[in-house]
Amino acid sequence: MNHEYAALGAVPMTRGSVLRIEDGRDRLIYVWEGELWLTQERDGRDRILGPGTWFRLDRKGVAVAQALRRSTITLSAKASAPLGARLARFWTGLFALQARPTTAAL
Repeated sequence: MNHEYAALGAVPMTRGSVLRIEDGRDRLIYVWEGELWLTQERDGRDRILGPGTWFRLDRKGVAVAQALRRSTITLSAKASAPLGARLARFWTGLFALQARPTTAAL
């Protein structure tokens, strides 16, 4: 089955910083640079992700990612999922420039 994913944005992480992802099943984590330790609730396996690698969260519950060194990651969601669309709008709203009227528009 082929799924389309929408990137929710790049997340810069300093060494030692932690990202907690709640109910992230089917989200993709892609590591652009750095190194990331990743664990999921009810999964005894830990993962180390390096530059150019990705992992699809495959469990419900909490996933925790910690930057082992300065890293940049992308968190993506299925584009067809209603939650993914809401997250994409929310994420874009955080980084989009706010429209401000100018004297030319008045």
